[in-house]
Amino acid sequence: MEQNQKKQDDMPMGLGFGLAMNDEAMNHFSKLSDMEKKQVIEAARTVQSKKEMNHLIQDIAKM
Repeated sequence: MEQNQKKQDDMPMGLGFGLAMNDEAMNHFSKLSDMEKKQVIEAARTVQSKKEMNHLIQDIAKM
């Protein structure tokens, strides 16, 4: 795997922390396909605030 690809696949810290703090969200995220996980990671990269990240984590928990 190229270094650029690995960088693109890295999970944003806020997403990783949010999933670690929410068992339901972590459970749902772990069941996503690789493509769905990449979409969530890309969405997390556009988050501008802690409040927005909390909303994203809640949305994952509801999946």
